[in-house]
Formats: sequence, C-alpha cells, structure tokens
Amino acid sequence: MPAAPVLRPRLLLAMVLIGVASGLGGAAMSWTLHAVQHLCFGTAASPYTDPYSEVGGPRRVLALLIVGTVVSLLWWLLRRPQPPVQSVKGMVAGDTPVRRRPPMLRGIVNSFAQVIAVGGGASIGREVAPREIGALFAGRIGDALGLDPAQRRTMVACGAAAGLAAVYHVPLAGAGFALEILLASFTLDCAVLALGTCALATIVARLTVSPLPFYRVEALEGSWPVLLAAVAVGLVLALPALGFRRVVARVQSRRLTGWRQLLGLPLAFLLTGAVSLALPQALGNGLAAAQWAYDGGAPGTAAVLLGVKALLILATLGAGAVGGTLTPGFSLGAVAGALLGDLAALALPGTDPTPWALLGAAAFLAVSMNAPLTAILLTIGFTDQPASAFLPIVLAVAVSCACARLVTTRAETGTETGPRP
Repeated sequence: MPAAPVLRPRLLLAMVLIGVASGLGGAAMSWTLHAVQHLCFGTAASPYTDPYSEVGGPRRVLALLIVGTVVSLLWWLLRRPQPPVQSVKGMVAGDTPVRRRPPMLRGIVNSFAQVIAVGGGASIGREVAPREIGALFAGRIGDALGLDPAQRRTMVACGAAAGLAAVYHVPLAGAGFALEILLASFTLDCAVLALGTCALATIVARLTVSPLPFYRVEALEGSWPVLLAAVAVGLVLALPALGFRRVVARVQSRRLTGWRQLLGLPLAFLLTGAVSLALPQALGNGLAAAQWAYDGGAPGTAAVLLGVKALLILATLGAGAVGGTLTPGFSLGAVAGALLGDLAALALPGTDPTPWALLGAAAFLAVSMNAPLTAILLTIGFTDQPASAFLPIVLAVAVSCACARLVTTRAETGTETGPRP
C-alpha cells in the first residue's frame, strides 16, 4: 500500500477540483432521481415523505416493470464488452491500467442506471452511484495534475466519499467513510483532504440536494431506559446484521448475468411492485420504511415489512441489479429496532419504540457495513440528532460491533476465546 501523502499545494488544488466535480455529480444524480420519480409516480421524494403512498397500486406495478426492463437492458449492454465497469475500491487501488483509467462513459451510464432503478422504486441503495462518479472524476483530475500513486489513491478515495456526502448532505460522514473504509488511514493530512473534499461537494450539491435531514426523528436522550435499549438492540441485532452482510456478499457474487438477467431483473422489479400493493413502504432504497418505523408503525406490519424488505433487497441484487445496501440496511435496522421496542412495550407498558428504531438503524448499519464510525456519523447526519443522542448511538454501535466481531473472530480461528492470563 502506498504511503500516506504529505499535504502540498497541488493536493489542495486537487481537493478543490474533485470536491466541485463530485458535488456536481451528486447534484445531477439527485436531479435525475427526482425526475424519474416524477415520471413514474407524479411526485418526488422530499424530506420526511415518499412518492409511493399516494399513487395507485397499478401505476406502481407498471412503473417498476418498465424501469426494471430499461435498467436490465442497460446493465446487459454494459456487461457484454470488456473492460468491465470498475468498483470504487478497484479505482482507489488503481493497480492495473483498467482500474487506473476505467472507461468514463461506461462508468457514468452504470451509475445513472442505479439512480434510475432506485427512482423507479427498486429495493436497492443509490449511494454506490455517486461514489463511483466521484472516483471516476477524481482519477482523471489526479492524472491531469500529475499526482503520485499515494496522492492519487488518497484523492480518488476522497472523491468517492465526497459523492456520498453530496447526495445525502453528510460531509462529516463522508469524510469518515473515506478514512475508515476506503483508506483505512487517520493521518492528519488525509483527514484534511477528506473533510475539505466532502465539505465542498456538499456545498455544490445544494443546487438540487436539500440541507434538511433525511428522516424526521425525535431527539434521543441519554437516559437510563434509552441506554438499556441501546445495549439490548446491539445484542439482538448483531447477528442478523452480520448474516445480512454475508448473504448480500454471496448473492452479489452469484447474481444473474446474460440473458438470465434480462428475464430475472424485470421479474424482480415486478415482484417488488406486487408487494407494494399491500406494503408501499417496501419500495425504494429504504427511506419510506425507515420513516414509517420512526413514525410508530404497527407491530404486526413491522414484522412483515422486515422480512419482505430483506427478501426484496436480496432478490433485486441477485437478479443482476447494481446498487448499495447502506440505506436498505439502515431501514432494516430501523424496522427491526421498532419491532423490538414494541415487544419491550409489552413487558414495560409506556415504552416508546422510536428510540429503539433509531438505535436499531445505527447498530444494524454498523455491522452490515463493517464500519462503526461511519455508521455513527451517518445516523447522526441522516436524522440531525443533538449531542444528547451521541452516547446511546455510540453504545448501540459498540455493542453490536463487539458481538459481531466475537462471532467472526471465533469462526476465523475455530477456537473459543480463553480467559486472560
């Protein structure tokens, strides 16, 4: 791995150019998402609302079938010739010629296909698309400025993270994503570059991205009942989140390709549309499901929605779709946490399930992403939580990640952890 870069004027120039480019890419993707939603459902998602609930069931089904057919054709065409579309991690590594300079047009079309799919109601996240766009532009800018391998790697990671920050208006979480996941480095210079790039991209993306938080959730307090809920949520959701992460990885490695994808992907979208006749909250990247949980959805519906949403995510990815699991995982955690809160209310009448829902989202996301710091920052950024919420959120994430880590470590070593000497 190349050494961490030292801050230089050329890197600061790269930071500015990449931040602006990633912000413009994020703005374009948000505009595209809203345009597709308007076309499919007559309205677009806005803070605290979804575009699906007020639309008739037949229109939802038809929209999903059409969008599924369109994106299946796009992805089929993209996967036929070589070289293949590169992942963000591949572009950050830049260790082969095609990873260093992937085809620009193919990458852009692949990213916008993801946004079109989510806009049409597919059960996948759109967060991979802006990361790919940010990484694509960052690589080209890095080459134009003559950055060395270490500098280029850092700036491609910052560009990808800036794309994430731009579309969700979460600059701090974007920087955390770059440092924790893409770079695995917390040097001061890397932190300055990540923070600066993400801040600039977020400002530029305000052309089309609202600065309001994505979810309306009451402010958490660090009271003893909430802290106990954080521990309970972390303990219970660690294994389901770990299982979700592993199943998603397996499904993505075996997803349909070729003519099977041309048939399977429209069918997966059609299945999603059919489910939406009874559960419109199951549509989309998870915003509707999570907000429903924060608003105090019915316990019986929560149990059904949890299982159905998870199956739709896996079915869509397995059928050949490209997309993320960040916001879908966040929504699964929210619904699961709300369900746990409802169960706790049976034993302790008066228990509010809303804190359980938010803590569940944070705990589940941390394990499913394998990124506790990023999950904490995203949870706070998505919901605009005050300082009083930091302790329970951190506690829930710490417990869930510790439990998941114990399980994975034991599985890797094949031995039980013995007592300390």
